[in-house]
Amino acid sequence: MPKFVNKDSLTETLSTTYNLKKKDAAEMINTLFEEMSEALISEGTVEITGFGKFVIFDRKQRMGINPVTKERMEIPATKLPKFKPSQTLKNRCNNREK
Repeated sequence: MPKFVNKDSLTETLSTTYNLKKKDAAEMINTLFEEMSEALISEGTVEITGFGKFVIFDRKQRMGINPVTKERMEIPATKLPKFKPSQTLKNRCNNREK
């Protein structure tokens, strides 16, 4: 069965592995994600060796179709986070550990 990871499961793992209170582990997780978010909001990057890199991607303005009215509409440009996995993670996902 595939493993599902979310903030609660990360909190549980941290608290069990390092014998922490769940509240303290949750604060650590929230601090980590807040720091990563702040870096991306300021158009920086988040690079985690052996895991991958998060960068901001500029999606250009484009034309789309409203699915309800079938009317053509302009979709504005947006900024999105994008993830690029490291070669180590790619190898691990394909059972080619290095």
